[in-house]
Amino acid sequence: MTTQYPWYIYFAIEILVMTIPYYGINLYDYLTKSKPYRREIQKRKSQGIELKKASVTSHTIIHFTIRSSVWYFNIHHKTMFNMNSISLISFILKMVLSDGIGTMLHKYQHSLSGRIFDHLKHHQLRIPTLTSSAYSSMGELLLSSHLGWILMGFIPGSFWDHCLFLVISSLIKRLCHSNYDHPWENTKLYRLLKLVGSREHHVHHIHPNKNFSDLFIFWDQLFGTFLDSNIVDGIYKYKDIKMR
Repeated sequence: MTTQYPWYIYFAIEILVMTIPYYGINLYDYLTKSKPYRREIQKRKSQGIELKKASVTSHTIIHFTIRSSVWYFNIHHKTMFNMNSISLISFILKMVLSDGIGTMLHKYQHSLSGRIFDHLKHHQLRIPTLTSSAYSSMGELLLSSHLGWILMGFIPGSFWDHCLFLVISSLIKRLCHSNYDHPWENTKLYRLLKLVGSREHHVHHIHPNKNFSDLFIFWDQLFGTFLDSNIVDGIYKYKDIKMR
């Protein structure tokens, strides 16, 4: 029998684990940015706009309001209360389906009618960085993140596989903005899983009509919007990189 805890217990734990892809990545960036295996894809240029218009406070309020409402009003599948197990099948489904939906919504935001969500503000950043992953409008925040999270909550599973989905998907999204080739991105396993790396997302900031996927390359390949980073000017190979 599954024990159901008060809604605020689930909300508090979820908020706690979601600090991993945010504060954890900031710590990772601080600890490793000077190490030689972190090779720059392209020299960073000071853009001076990355956090000036990104309201961390308002984003946090929106996040807390929506996620607490999800738990308070039970806007999810009933199995989400289960804290006794974890379903890897549910985790994989949420990863794949959320990125498929996210890819279509991302592409829509680049259309004429989709500009109402003001995603193009994010594209003032021609060179993505870790901080730029937080540089988004309210409309983009709701459409690109919270809508997908809510929809994935209706896939049967458990509380823990949903938390794992939130953490892993957010980690990949943040790391893709880092402007570095991370060592695991060139491993056979990473490429076999067709996961998006910093190079692929960098292409999207150079060519906004390409590489809309945040997690899996195969969605762009399926929709015919994939552009290989190896043939894009401005994204260099290891031998062309000069370390700072």
